[in-house]
Amino acid sequence: MPDGKTHDTINAAVLLTVIFGLYYLIWKEIAIASVYLNTYMILAFSVSYLFATFFLSPDLDINSKPYKRWGFLRIIWWPYKVAFKHRGFSHHPIIGPLSIVLNLAIVVIALLLIGGVDLHKIPLSFIIAATTGMVLSMEVHIISDNIISKIKSIF
Repeated sequence: MPDGKTHDTINAAVLLTVIFGLYYLIWKEIAIASVYLNTYMILAFSVSYLFATFFLSPDLDINSKPYKRWGFLRIIWWPYKVAFKHRGFSHHPIIGPLSIVLNLAIVVIALLLIGGVDLHKIPLSFIIAATTGMVLSMEVHIISDNIISKIKSIF
């Protein structure tokens, strides 16, 4: 399976492709793209995708680069690390990303509430774009692991 640097490179290439694709849809004035996409939503998607690439990963259940990048805050991933065995449910295309996003959401929502933020004022389109960026980043990780493992098993 790919190492951390390879995962980062693959994720960056996919992000660039997606961004170009989204701007192409806007440029061609595809109806659905014109209604739902704008620079702010693409930016929210892109930033959350990059955040997930470097800090969120199905590999948070081991001492991986994303896990170590959290520094002293890595304690928030202890329940995830205990609950999942590496390459098990953590690398399941639905359960893995969902568990990571839910774990992060619980922490972020708690911090926002403590900070006095009215959660109803956060636009739903922003939440959807950010969540989609994080999930896609993790899906690319899982898919690249599967492809590389299959290629290695052939040779």
